[in-house]
Amino acid sequence: MSKVWGLLLGLLVVSFSAAALVWAADDGFGDANKIEGEHFTIEYKNGVDVAGLAQMVKISPVDEQLTSLQIDHSSPEKELASKIEILFNRAGDVLDMHVYSFKGYIKVFADHEGLADFYHRRYQGVLPCTGLSFYLADFDTIYISAVNFRREILGHEMGHAIMSHYFVVQPSIKIQEVLAGYVEYQLRKSKE
Repeated sequence: MSKVWGLLLGLLVVSFSAAALVWAADDGFGDANKIEGEHFTIEYKNGVDVAGLAQMVKISPVDEQLTSLQIDHSSPEKELASKIEILFNRAGDVLDMHVYSFKGYIKVFADHEGLADFYHRRYQGVLPCTGLSFYLADFDTIYISAVNFRREILGHEMGHAIMSHYFVVQPSIKIQEVLAGYVEYQLRKSKE
């Protein structure tokens, strides 16, 4: 009898895993352009200007000094990937939580309507809070629109990503929002 329960439990786990993979693969980014970075793979829809995204993520010389990393200006793709890496390290510094083995995704919609439509199709509702972006811990993925691709918003979501991998027992949603908001505030304050 215990073998039957073990088999049923195994099938249940495989079914849920397969459903999660189908859900992740069905986010509309299957044919998206990709930029590989150390901690994030950036996927973006057609019509998204990579050079424009890189310009929107303001990284100061102080950010470079604090992280001991430099912006790679050899191409817009490398510039964006290096800025995201610096930003991820800054978010970890602000929280004093470093997750060196983290690997996730940033998926960029061409416009805010695409992001809102994706969220509505998944959750049958409107984007919560400010609706500028959101992080799905189950898939290590930040969803954001090109219009809102700014350091403080990305930093907020990176804060969620860091917390989801740092704590064994996750803090309450309210505490997570306070900490992610703190990252956002610090990055907004130190942008210049």
